[in-house]
Amino acid sequence: MIITKEKKSVVQSHDFDQVNCTIDAEDMRYVASLLRNNYSDPIVAIIREISANALDANLEANSQRKVEVHAPSSMSPNFKVRDFGRGLSIEEIFELYSKYGKSTKRNSNAYIGAFGIGKFAPLSYGNNFTVVSRNGGVKSTYNVYVDEHDDTKIVKLDSQPSSSDEGLEVQVAVSEHDINRFLEK
Repeated sequence: MIITKEKKSVVQSHDFDQVNCTIDAEDMRYVASLLRNNYSDPIVAIIREISANALDANLEANSQRKVEVHAPSSMSPNFKVRDFGRGLSIEEIFELYSKYGKSTKRNSNAYIGAFGIGKFAPLSYGNNFTVVSRNGGVKSTYNVYVDEHDDTKIVKLDSQPSSSDEGLEVQVAVSEHDINRFLEK
């Protein structure tokens, strides 16, 4: 989605000292916490944001396969969404997926997302979720989590050759007492 902004004309009567506002690395945890916890209904946010990202990935790859959604149950208490886009390489997970506000969708109105925040929506529900990426004949599994210092981190758990279709799967562990809430939403 192309994000449009109205151009503002600023008139200055003097050459004042100025500085661009930024975020220091040590303060990023506070901003990330605000972004992770800005949803009034975390369950709806997870379903909406992860599904929208999967639809965008399929569209970008011109995939003919439909996004797969697995609703949680008592036998399998995980909400899962799997796309059939091109997946992400290990480098893309660490250099793109790991960045708050980073998005590749800002040059087209064909996509739903563009803010680079929705991928972290599962962290509004719990302290971690799993990402499984199939890209270039490699299946890699990652844990995205919030550590004891409130920093968001991604750790690669496993990587192995894969012959299955490329794409990305996001898995969110669901509390037993929330299974019906996920099904309702």
